[in-house]
Order: sequence, then structure tokens, then C-alpha cells
Amino acid sequence: LCMAQVHALAILKGFDELGEEDREVLSQELSRTGCLGQSYSPRLTPSDAHERPQGPAFLIYYGPAFLQNLGEDSPARRLSLLVELYRCSRALWPATVSKVAVNATVRVDVIKGLSTKEIMEATQEGDFWVLVKHNESEAFVEKCSRKRLNKMMMQPHVLQVLDMGCLEAYPP
Repeated sequence: LCMAQVHALAILKGFDELGEEDREVLSQELSRTGCLGQSYSPRLTPSDAHERPQGPAFLIYYGPAFLQNLGEDSPARRLSLLVELYRCSRALWPATVSKVAVNATVRVDVIKGLSTKEIMEATQEGDFWVLVKHNESEAFVEKCSRKRLNKMMMQPHVLQVLDMGCLEAYPP
């Protein structure tokens, strides 16, 4: 979580405010290296990461920018959205031993500069935030209308609808 740079202390405090399940998701996913035989210090990572390594590992492209653009956002809210991104990514790429040396890129370009308030406003106006798998190693967060979402579901798109309810669990 040091990728937050100037906001690192606030993000670390926000991590402590997350529920146990959310902290576990972040800890587990951030412990995956995507390199066979490589792992982080056992003292700092969940035991599963060493005892049963799996992949693919996710690179949240623009993840650091997403955390650095904290603005007026609650760090816990920002992190809860990161947790939701990891959950949806894991649904698109289930963890397996055979993928331990594989990486998948999750692009968050469209939300990196938005506040959680702006993200929620789009949802309240009827838009959806989806994670769309473009190929075997890449997915993008996209904002789409109900009409576009219905079209995407009728075509062979593999996607996950992001649950923005995760933001409501933490005060702004």
C-alpha cells in the first residue's frame, strides 16, 4: 500500500478501518507476485500465499494513481473499492496453482481521477461500473448505461458488475 506515496499513512490507517474480510482480500491479492518461486516475507503476508501459491497475480494499472488521488475521500472507502476490483478480477480469473506465474492487468483509467462521491453519483444516476475482460490477460473498468450493459450481456462479453455498495460501508 506504499504505492499511495504522500498518502501512505492515511491509506495504512484506512486499511486498519476495513472489515476483516476486506483486509484479508487485499493482503492475499497483494501477496501474489506472478513469479514462480518468488514470494514476499512470510512475516508480512498471509500463510496461504506461501503454503498454497496461486495465480494469476493482478496488476491494477493506475492503482497507485487511484490511491494518490485521495483528495477528500475517506481512505477506507478508496480501499474498499480496490477490494471490490480485486474480488471482481478474481471472479474473471479464478485462482489456480497452474497460473501462479501468470499476471493479468486490470485497467482503472476511467476511475483513477474520480472521487468516490463522483463514482457513486454516476451509479445513482443509473450508470453501472463494470470490469470487462478484453482478453486472457487484460480487463478494463468501464462506465456504462443499462442499455449498453444489456447489449454487452447479449454478446460474448465476459464481465463483472462492480458492487458500489462497498462504498456505503464506510463514511465519506
